[in-house]
Amino acid sequence: MRTEAADDVAQEAFVVAFEKLQTFERGTNFGAWLRTIARFLVSKELRREDRRRRLLAEHVAEFLVEEEVPVDEGDPAKAQALKRCLAELPERRRRLVQQRYFDNISPAVMASQEGRTANEVRQALFRLRAVLHRCVTRRIAGQHS
Repeated sequence: MRTEAADDVAQEAFVVAFEKLQTFERGTNFGAWLRTIARFLVSKELRREDRRRRLLAEHVAEFLVEEEVPVDEGDPAKAQALKRCLAELPERRRRLVQQRYFDNISPAVMASQEGRTANEVRQALFRLRAVLHRCVTRRIAGQHS
């Protein structure tokens, strides 16, 4: 789980504990009660992240090519072509795509990690989407020839 998400869960645990304080039994372990709330919230957040990843995996082509190409939902040929095109990218570029579209890291955070500006990262992602779009289009056209 990302650091920001952990901070959010911790804050939410305290809010939930405050809201449910009347349900706490005096004389029992308050720390254990609070940790139970936090465990439940962490579990909920992990399920939410897993669901986001699954949705992203199902529609990754749409996210990557954005409005440049309409992608039929559930088109396995395009998904397979995209996987192959991603595998062909140099490691650094593939990592940019991974961080942005799978890990949902913002361009600003990516820029600070890479010692670049957010605009440079956005431009790199724009160019990568174009490269991937051309690659996927070429692969799909080659399958239908």
